[in-house]
Amino acid sequence: MQNLWKSELLFSHLLNKTKTIHQQPVRYTRKPRWLPIAPSKIFRVPKRPQVSIEERNELFNLFTMYRTCMKSIKKQLEEELEKTDTGYKVLQEIAKKDEEQWAKCLSINENWNAEIAISRDQRLARNKEVLRNDIMTHLIENEEEKRKKLEEIENIVKLEKEKSKNFITIDNIDEAIEKALDNVVDHNYAIDLRGNIYRGMSKPNDQEVENNNKKLRVQTINN
Repeated sequence: MQNLWKSELLFSHLLNKTKTIHQQPVRYTRKPRWLPIAPSKIFRVPKRPQVSIEERNELFNLFTMYRTCMKSIKKQLEEELEKTDTGYKVLQEIAKKDEEQWAKCLSINENWNAEIAISRDQRLARNKEVLRNDIMTHLIENEEEKRKKLEEIENIVKLEKEKSKNFITIDNIDEAIEKALDNVVDHNYAIDLRGNIYRGMSKPNDQEVENNNKKLRVQTINN
């Protein structure tokens, strides 16, 4: 009884806070409920409807869902009514809890940001060290290549300096001419089939040349 009275008070309180409901009279298309039964239907017994088990179970489930929804709506309305009836201190307490929750969320977010910043700095430091090592390796390789090129150039310069000692210049041109005249080189020479070199105006032995020609012919026929 107390719960019923509380519910009626709650709904009446909510209705007082709502706007004015538009009311419209309804004309009954059937006989009103307060009129008695007709004399022709006094002794008529209506047939009891036969409901199957599946339909009964379905109706039970629907009624259970309806009752659960109505309880949740009623609970929600009670909470809303309590919020509207709370005083200034309760509102301050609610605001204080919200601020504490917000501060807690900010603290958690700041901790996450600090952890991510530390991991990011470590990752950047590792990447920087790897990049530094790559650059140093590249510089060392370039220096090694430059050193090898300089060594090759120095070797070429030394060879050219050694060769330059035999160059004919204005200072030693007379000496070079006298040396050339004293050491005459005869490029007019002959080579026989055996590879013998005959320099100067001398001629090879005719008999030896003929024998070599015969041997060459025999080798050609055999082949």
